[in-house]
Amino acid sequence: MKGVLFYEHDTPASCIPKSQDLISLASCLDDFTVPHRYYSTLEMYQATQPTLEQRNAWRSAVVSLLSVDGNCSALNVPPALEEIYSFRTFPAGGSRKTYCVLLEHSVDSGGYPRGWGSVIVPEFQATATYTAHFSAPHPQYDLGTVEQAAALFELVGAKSLLIAGRARTALMEPSPCIIPRGSQPYYVTDPAHNKLEPFFDAAVAIYEWQHAQSKGCPSSSCAFLQLHGKGGTTCSSDQVFMSSGLRNNSWYTNPTDHPIKRLKRNLQHAFPPKWNISLPSESTCGLTATTNVVGRYTNGIPESQVCSSSPTPSQVTGEFIHIEQATSSRSRDVYELWARALRQTFQPTPSANSNVR
Repeated sequence: MKGVLFYEHDTPASCIPKSQDLISLASCLDDFTVPHRYYSTLEMYQATQPTLEQRNAWRSAVVSLLSVDGNCSALNVPPALEEIYSFRTFPAGGSRKTYCVLLEHSVDSGGYPRGWGSVIVPEFQATATYTAHFSAPHPQYDLGTVEQAAALFELVGAKSLLIAGRARTALMEPSPCIIPRGSQPYYVTDPAHNKLEPFFDAAVAIYEWQHAQSKGCPSSSCAFLQLHGKGGTTCSSDQVFMSSGLRNNSWYTNPTDHPIKRLKRNLQHAFPPKWNISLPSESTCGLTATTNVVGRYTNGIPESQVCSSSPTPSQVTGEFIHIEQATSSRSRDVYELWARALRQTFQPTPSANSNVR
């Protein structure tokens, strides 16, 4: 980040002892986001990409993290990641919870890590009150979403938090995965539009881990929420615009009680009456995430086809919630309003009923 000085010993792992709470930890990690135009050539970017062995190890490490239950300090990353990543315990100041964090502990000569991202979970399974998985794919671009995702993850008592490690414009080369119809390309380092970004691998690992659990991902209690921020002139009539990776369709208005419908209703009750909380069936906003590779995968498109195929309405499960927000919706002043609506949207996990507020 421009204006931030890194010393030789500073790495994302150094955020653990520096940070007083989870939001400050997320903010510190954001300082290590590989910034706009950092990669001057495609070759420079490719040198930081994981090998196939490292990519598989990265997914395996995420699965190990999700399975942690009081044993974070005993976890070891696979050998292929030992020089890059480690598991760290984070004791949030003033909180009764501790967290297990998978993050990088090395940087390049410019002071930045490889930028594969960070994943955080509650260290104890019983403190994951809700089976919600939050992610922030666009650090340093969708401003405030990293801190917001961390705050909601903690306030709700969610299962996981995934934070991307590169700005979507870290390399200004078009993504080979998603080719837009217009003249404005998606970039190689945009993890919402390139399945080769390690963020996508982590998202797949989180999805597969959740579906491997005995109850899978039931609509009443589970979802994968991806937080975004939009500019003031984009979809300006909407403070919050949500989609499930599908354009305007009767899917949004049929009787099936998908999580996105409950969340919309609860946000309308939580936020000021003048705020417009919309779905594609009620707004002309085009930010419907139909080309989002994580959304496509979550909606049943095979990993090998997420660059080329979109789900049909019958495939859309409702597990993926893509949230575009005005600046006011990302403010710290409304974190608790968001958390209240989210807690009303999902049923708590049975083992955590005693922790419900």
